[in-house]
Amino acid sequence: MNYEKKWWRHSVIGVTLVGLGINLVAEATIIKGNGPETFDLGHAALWFWIGLFGLVSINAGISYVADAVKQRIYMEMESGEAPGTRSAD
Repeated sequence: MNYEKKWWRHSVIGVTLVGLGINLVAEATIIKGNGPETFDLGHAALWFWIGLFGLVSINAGISYVADAVKQRIYMEMESGEAPGTRSAD
């Protein structure tokens, strides 16, 4: 797989995962805020796991975006378009 395909794929996956993670964390916050007055283990487990998966999704998305930036740099270096690789005319 060439750098352009990796860059495109990782950037789309990364942005999607970050958006999903933000939505899951917000949903967990809403669920926690609408909870019962007394402690309920089932309710606590629900918002905990949704929030945890949201944080995992955010971190995975950031990692994918960082890798997409790396692939973009490699792609520009290979084609000679990177700022440090231009010849002075």
